[in-house]
Amino acid sequence: MRCVHICLLNMHMKEHNALTLAKLELDRRLYSELKQLGVIATKADISRLCGKNDSYYACMHNKGYGIQLGSLTFLAARLNKLKLAEKDDTKIINITQGIQSINKTIAEKIRLKEYELM
Repeated sequence: MRCVHICLLNMHMKEHNALTLAKLELDRRLYSELKQLGVIATKADISRLCGKNDSYYACMHNKGYGIQLGSLTFLAARLNKLKLAEKDDTKIINITQGIQSINKTIAEKIRLKEYELM
């Protein structure tokens, strides 16, 4: 019986690790997309736009966490505000694409969270 519990615990840990890695990959991809669009230049930029201190993004990833859903929502709202104030059409398009990427990341993280809760 003890072996069964250990095997089940082991399976749960592997599944948890896979979900964690998936969430971190989503953040890495989002960071890369926002950087490529010119919306951000550094990890400190994304941290500040999330309403956090400069080291937030790096610290969360080093701890094996990711950007929290609330911070991603704040990031999307912040970029939307920047978009409304922007006059350059190219920058507006890039910010809009960045917001779409954030929304896709949020939707995917919610899907992973639902899977995690099953």
